[in-house]
Amino acid sequence: MTIRKADLPPCARGRFDERQAFVALVARGGADWRDTVMEVIQGNPVLRQVDRQELRDSLLEVSPGQAVELAGLISVGSLLYGPCVSLRAPDDERDACLRELLRAVGNGARFFTNHGHAEDGEEGDFLASSFHANVLAATTIDICLVGVSDENVLVLWRFEDD
Repeated sequence: MTIRKADLPPCARGRFDERQAFVALVARGGADWRDTVMEVIQGNPVLRQVDRQELRDSLLEVSPGQAVELAGLISVGSLLYGPCVSLRAPDDERDACLRELLRAVGNGARFFTNHGHAEDGEEGDFLASSFHANVLAATTIDICLVGVSDENVLVLWRFEDD
């Protein structure tokens, strides 16, 4: 399968630290969006170690509002030392950009994560200072957010060693 990249919104460029994050918006490559995710992450030295079955078994669905929180966490904040306190404060520019990024996935997008608070459903607090995760990469900790529509797949992934 050949991955066809889609354009990220201009506001998203430079918002994620490339040393600790992977960001891609690609055309969906088939019926199972997980195949598209696996294909797109293979080029990243940290994420190429993700196991297909673990990816399938470890992601839980979250609401679009929770996806905005997760996108913020992936863009700023340490997974080891907690989210940046600024994420709790409104930031119109940041929040508008993250919503635009998530809308770029397409109509009817659904969002999935390995963040442990997804188990809490609508009560999940993705900006809590402590949390657990189903670690998928070979790093100390990693958090992903995958957005899926009929047209596109968005992969936001943060990974950190201690």
